[in-house]
Amino acid sequence: MNKILPTRPGVWELHDHPNAKRSPTARTVSFVKAIPSVTHMALVELARRKLLHFVVSQNIDGLHLRSGLSSSLLSEVHGNSNLEICKNCHTKYWRDYQTRTAIKDHDHQTPRKCMKCSSALYDSIINFGESVPPQEFDASFEHAEKADVCLVLGSSLRIPPAAYVPQTVAERGGKLAIGNLQLTPMASLAQLNIHALCDDLMRGLMVKLGIPIPEWELHRRVRITIQKQKIKIMGLDVDQDIPYTLFSRVRIFVRQGTLFKYESKQLTGREFIEHKIPVNDSTGKMDVYIELHWQGNYNEPMYTLRMQLTDSTREVHLFYNPKVRMWREQ
Repeated sequence: MNKILPTRPGVWELHDHPNAKRSPTARTVSFVKAIPSVTHMALVELARRKLLHFVVSQNIDGLHLRSGLSSSLLSEVHGNSNLEICKNCHTKYWRDYQTRTAIKDHDHQTPRKCMKCSSALYDSIINFGESVPPQEFDASFEHAEKADVCLVLGSSLRIPPAAYVPQTVAERGGKLAIGNLQLTPMASLAQLNIHALCDDLMRGLMVKLGIPIPEWELHRRVRITIQKQKIKIMGLDVDQDIPYTLFSRVRIFVRQGTLFKYESKQLTGREFIEHKIPVNDSTGKMDVYIELHWQGNYNEPMYTLRMQLTDSTREVHLFYNPKVRMWREQ
């Protein structure tokens, strides 16, 4: 069965339903410091088991991707606060910080330039009155046309074109279930209208399916290339080769056994960090240690990678558990 899930922030449910209350321990944080919810992680697990085939999101907080959902399974119709785009060559750049700096609603230019064509970069946020990017629109309705089931989570279903995705599924005979505290305009099309908070709904669904909800870990992908004594360190999207600005700084050390041969200053860069190592290893016994210092949104400690000082490429997937503040490598 094919299933797609349009989602929206629970804050709007609470705004429209005066009897609903947030936990007294809940607090507001910036998007880049927010922790994926029970709902986010339930969707990740359903996607891993191929029970969920696509998510259409009206959120701009970037939490679906940070939760571990593959970017190939996601359409963010209102943009992503961590994404910059070059309008000239269409190159994308992920940042581990919010990209929007403009004050006026329809001014999207950022201070940075495209590394490929040197054109201005723009944030990807879609404000009221602006058009949804064609690729996000097309992907959403392509999946709506073949979905067996559509589950709506926390959307008022009043903002087009995303609101038309569940309508498309229902009108072509698919099953529609709507989870929202208040009644929506599409209630009559749904087989189920569930008036509950998203996390409560998804906990119950996962219990019914007998599927545990995984604990969240921050997933980072890093590629390191050494070529003719030049080292290049690059953060990347987990699934696609889209540059990801993950590091606040990097330091490089070269050792032969216990003997230090070289120590760099602190190195910085956005799309990648590149540095010439002024050491020639004729013995084949020297190692490079790369200290990765992160943007620190989740208080991530520095992590050190080790490679031999020979021409090679190494790609590493790192997973960080914020509860214990430890990285693991795979």
